[in-house]
Amino acid sequence: MEQDIGKALAYQIKREIAERYFGYRKTIEEDRQALEAMIPDLCFLYEQKIGRDMARIYVLLQDLNLIDEFLRLTGWEGRPFFDQYTVESGTIRERLLKNMELHGWLAHSKFANLLLDSYERLYLDTLEYREKLDEVLDEARVVDEEIRQFKEKFALDEIMSFLNTLDRRDDLAGVLGENLPAGRAEDLSSRLELVPVGDLEKLLPKVPDLPAPDKIKSSLKDIADRAVKSHKEEVLKAVGD
Repeated sequence: MEQDIGKALAYQIKREIAERYFGYRKTIEEDRQALEAMIPDLCFLYEQKIGRDMARIYVLLQDLNLIDEFLRLTGWEGRPFFDQYTVESGTIRERLLKNMELHGWLAHSKFANLLLDSYERLYLDTLEYREKLDEVLDEARVVDEEIRQFKEKFALDEIMSFLNTLDRRDDLAGVLGENLPAGRAEDLSSRLELVPVGDLEKLLPKVPDLPAPDKIKSSLKDIADRAVKSHKEEVLKAVGD
């Protein structure tokens, strides 16, 4: 009778440990899956929206000196999304400017407003991207902290050592793999290892904190003026005149 009670208690202990271990682990895995689901949306925003915004501005400015001046003004490093073919392609220009509303009396003013509106789109999209990036990085920190606490609370080798001190009947074996041979137990421990998310910030694209459109409006108009002077024909095509 005492032996049966002891075996029942041993089984109950194993079951509770397993439920707590895998329950906590499942929560972490679900949080990690939620984090992983956020990343494609973030990359889509960067590549499809910000990339399109940048390409539109490149198409308007045309001249590399003006493009580089714009990038310095707004704090971008390098020439993200720049492609010479895109800049020179009339078909791509039409596609990029298709849904942009023109306003102004003369071609010159229409072009300046087009550049200002294009920058405002870029500004809003980068603002959205930075907010979502912060959310992703915050979630990554949460997952890493959960993993750290999990490892502190559930040291697998200590759990398996403890379980080995309990009843080792065949029908109770394998709750957490405690009766596995040493080599297989190490393999189980390796497979159950939770790897931290790590520094996602280094892996995900960065965008600068762009100046608000109203703060650089006069500078953008000046760049627009010089763009008009340097490639009037392309400007007329851009505004449909």
